[in-house]
Amino acid sequence: MRSLPFYTDDLNGGFMKLEGILRVEGETLCFEFQKKDAVFEAYQSELKTIEIPITQIEMAEFKKGMFSSKLILHGKRAASFEGLPGKDLTTRVLKVKRAHRNIAASISSNLNLRLSEMKLREMDDEVS
Repeated sequence: MRSLPFYTDDLNGGFMKLEGILRVEGETLCFEFQKKDAVFEAYQSELKTIEIPITQIEMAEFKKGMFSSKLILHGKRAASFEGLPGKDLTTRVLKVKRAHRNIAASISSNLNLRLSEMKLREMDDEVS
């Protein structure tokens, strides 16, 4: 699966933005990102990498907009997105440029499919 370039522009009251890439590697979401000064873009943080197991994700949503779209990840717990900056406790909104919409939609549908399969396996294990 291809990497998804994303950004968020609402950190620290809009003074900081986050730019990065999301990859799905096996059963893990791999985020590579850096923070930037949103006003002058003079400051850039070090490149950080965070891996989040798919088991920590509750659901993924893809919302298509006119110029940009959003991939919304919902975590199962507050600690699910520890280390990944965002303004909500259990949700991360990744904005996606129009050119990368198809990748975001594909990641969302594949991730939800995997999550459904995992839940079915858990239900089968409980019945057995």
